[in-house]
Formats: sequence, C-alpha cells, structure tokens
Amino acid sequence: MLEIENINVRYGPIHALKNISISVGESEIVTVVGSNGAGKSSLLRAIAGTVKPSKGNIFFKEKKINSLSAPSRVKSGLTLVPEGRQIFVSMTVEENLLLGAHSQNRSQVKNLVESIFDRFSNLASRRYQLASVLSGGEQQMLAIGRAMVAKPKLMMLDEPSLGLSPILVGQLFELIKELHSEGISILIVEQNTKLALKTAHRGYVLELGSVRLEGTVSQLAADKILAEAYLGESV
Repeated sequence: MLEIENINVRYGPIHALKNISISVGESEIVTVVGSNGAGKSSLLRAIAGTVKPSKGNIFFKEKKINSLSAPSRVKSGLTLVPEGRQIFVSMTVEENLLLGAHSQNRSQVKNLVESIFDRFSNLASRRYQLASVLSGGEQQMLAIGRAMVAKPKLMMLDEPSLGLSPILVGQLFELIKELHSEGISILIVEQNTKLALKTAHRGYVLELGSVRLEGTVSQLAADKILAEAYLGESV
C-alpha cells in the first residue's frame, strides 16, 4: 500500500532523513521506533506532504505521490494524527470533526461525524463545547476521530500515547487494533517501544536519520541491540 524509496529530508544544513526506505502493506500495522531526534516525525511529515523530501520517492496505492499536496494525499486515503494532537481548541468538538471531513462529499459528512460520536460517547456529550475543555485522552480521541472522518486507507499516528495515563494508553492501543480490524492500515511512531512492538506486525528502528534495524516484531524483540537501547533490558 505504502512504499517509501530512499527518501532524504533536509532542514537547511541538517540532514534529518538519509535514504530511508520502508513499506506498509494492506491490513498491516507497522511501527517506527527510535530515540528523540531519530527522524521519526520527519518521516511521517514527508509521507503526509507537509515536508518535501530532497530526494527519493513515495508511492501510495501504487501511485507516485511526490507532487501531491497534503490535502490531496488526505483525499486519496492517507491521514496523519500528529504529535501533540494539534486540535483547534477555540473551535467546538463538532467543528474539529467537520474540518477533518472537508475532503468528503457533503452528503456523507453528517453520517461520518455521527459515526465518531457513536464510537466516542465522551465526545458526543461535549459535542458543542470548545475542544479546550477536553482532557488529554479526549483530545487524542478527537484527533483520531478527525482523521477517521476522512475515511483513511492508511492512518499514521505520531506519538499517540504521549502525555496519557497508563490506563488511557491501554485504551488507545485497543482502539488502534479495532481500526486495523476494520481494514485500516496503520503506521505508528511511538516511544513506548514495548507496546508498539506488542501491537504491530513489523517494525523499523531509526537512528540519526537512518534505518538501523527492521523486521518482524518477533525478530526485533529478540535483537540484543534493540533490547539494550530501546527496551531497557540488559543482555
């Protein structure tokens, strides 16, 4: 479904991504893990179209999308739930969802928004309230709901567990599994390496802008280097 071929991203003199190649197949959950500054968020932004690679190609559903704008990528079925949620706190919960549905036919928008309120009862009860009143967990559900109303084929999540309590993190990852069971492919960037590997089918480890390791989650979990550096286990 998604094929990234040797992309490079630069911010002036900073070489953030160096010849990165990854893939996400149909009905697959893939995780990208690594320390802060490894290039994880830059990778998702390049795929979403908010950062332009200096080199390399991005294919989505067998079509090269390098030249597509970020809104066009959303319309094609590629959505990003950004780090920090980035919801509009001066707008209501419903208005935030309507923004996510901008790429859909007007006749479908009402049903799409109602489907989110049916799934997230807490959001439904705050439908007409400003998003600023939501808890951190509710804001993350709103960010995911905003992505869902775009009817994604592949959803990317950037550090979704950041700032959430352990109970909410568990609920979040159960939701990710539900979305996958409904046919949505998932690409997730997550610092909680253990939980990411427990949820995904395959994974990549980024280090200083390059892919250090890749493989099935069982292969990665058995890797001594990964265990020492990212799982906090001494071998």
